[in-house]
Amino acid sequence: MFDAQHFVAGQGIWIVLGLIFAGGLGLPLPAPPVLIAAGVLAGTGQLSLLAVLAGSLLAIVAADLLWFQLGRWRGRRILALLCRISIEPDSCVRKTENLFARNQTTALLVAKFLPGLKTVAPPLAGMMEMPVLRFALYDGLGALLWIAAFTALGYLFSEQAASLAPLGGWWWSTCAPPSRSRAAGPRCAAPCR
Repeated sequence: MFDAQHFVAGQGIWIVLGLIFAGGLGLPLPAPPVLIAAGVLAGTGQLSLLAVLAGSLLAIVAADLLWFQLGRWRGRRILALLCRISIEPDSCVRKTENLFARNQTTALLVAKFLPGLKTVAPPLAGMMEMPVLRFALYDGLGALLWIAAFTALGYLFSEQAASLAPLGGWWWSTCAPPSRSRAAGPRCAAPCR
């Protein structure tokens, strides 16, 4: 029988990193819930907090460097493509170029927290021929702040989240595995699956 808890404990970091990287490439995968969940798993000892932070940072910066290079090679075409699928395609290119041209480094530090700028900042930096090391430094710092914010949220509230969330086929709030203490929650009346 498939045991999700053991699967997550054994492969969890690779799942987290894959989802973070895929989201960084532009797939519609929301990274904040993944980072919060990774923080919860780190808080409960099922994942290494350092591995979550460092691995997520590498995954995001790797995806952003791909977008950065595409921005260098294809410039306005890539930006136009990203803006075409955004909420406000008409003003997207103009607004982001103006904002980014004035404050490149600040824009990179806060880009991950701003949904519209998050997607277009890496190719825009490449299009504006920002030096790659400068881009990697400020993009990495901004990504680390963003990763740490969401992971810390899960980590700090890991006990509360673990007591509410279903994991491994049982509800933690009503069904505790045999190794948990009585204070952590009541035992199941029926066998847990």
